[in-house]
Amino acid sequence: MKFKSERDILVEALSAASRVVATRLIGASSGVLLSLVGNHLTVTGTDLDITVRTKVDVIGLEDGSCVVPARLIVDAVRSLEAGAVTISSSEETVEVSLGRAKFSLRTFSVMDYPNLPPVSGALTSIAALDLIQGLNQVVRAAANDDARPLLTGVLFTTEEGTLRLIATDSYRLAVRDVPGVSGIGGNHDLLVPARALQELQRAAASLSADAEIGVTLTDAEICFIVGTTTIASRLIDGNYPSVLQLIPASYPNQMRIAKDTLLTSLKRAKLLAKDSTSSVRLTMKDKTVEIRTQSHDAGDVEDNVDADYNGEEMTIAFNPSFLIDGIEAVPGDEVMLEMSDAVRPAMVHGVEDTRFRYLLMPVRVQ
Repeated sequence: MKFKSERDILVEALSAASRVVATRLIGASSGVLLSLVGNHLTVTGTDLDITVRTKVDVIGLEDGSCVVPARLIVDAVRSLEAGAVTISSSEETVEVSLGRAKFSLRTFSVMDYPNLPPVSGALTSIAALDLIQGLNQVVRAAANDDARPLLTGVLFTTEEGTLRLIATDSYRLAVRDVPGVSGIGGNHDLLVPARALQELQRAAASLSADAEIGVTLTDAEICFIVGTTTIASRLIDGNYPSVLQLIPASYPNQMRIAKDTLLTSLKRAKLLAKDSTSSVRLTMKDKTVEIRTQSHDAGDVEDNVDADYNGEEMTIAFNPSFLIDGIEAVPGDEVMLEMSDAVRPAMVHGVEDTRFRYLLMPVRVQ
């Protein structure tokens, strides 16, 4: 196999495939598969649960395939100067060169690479913009702890013909309704790994506003087709917990505040919240909210921000990172924070756009 490609284009394709390759894998499974036919290069990476395939137009010189160490090939190509990179493989090595610089890397046997099934199932298309915006809002709330596999996914469910996305790590809950997009799985719920959806977000970052994403579905796998990239993932098997019942019908205490003003103050307070046990305290009064963080080691920070507040004067504390995540995901210039009391979950959402809701557990403080 031998071809030439612009460095930046090749780095992008190699990075997309290598990100899903698990470090626990050994041998050929720890590499990325390069397959060249004519002027079309396909770069494949997998951890046996998630598979990313990216197609790139190159100058093909000799058809063939090789499996190269995933992280090493990315670092090698990225280290070269900008220009046309030449990659050629023999039985046991692959050469990566540009100008006077040349890497000679050991390869794995193509025969030992996992036999990955082709993309199958009926193809449907969905509007990319709303789906990706929704995923940007909810994926952040999924757990990353493999000890709770159900919570590492995002639930795709259907509510009155509208796609609803749900994610929780048991400390926070994100819900986003996506109007205009019917349920991908029909009347069946789908639990899609958040890791696969993060790759989907990256792949769709450069799409135009009117672009569409192709979706194929089988009993055990979902595949997203984004331009020249496909992201296939096994579905998580199991019954997602009934989390929507945690959302109260109403709240007695409500605060309306400028989004950017609140974020600036919270990020300032977070500077002293150096560990997972730290919290930011919000004391709400008639026209203001006091934002404060105390650290026994570093000191304390206090701010006072204008806000419209209706309810009893109260103090409530949150994990600052979780609270910032929720507020950043709210559309619009203002945000609503609704609370029952200092110990029950609070709700974050937009003033006019309530398609996104973010429920957050407070932190108990002495």
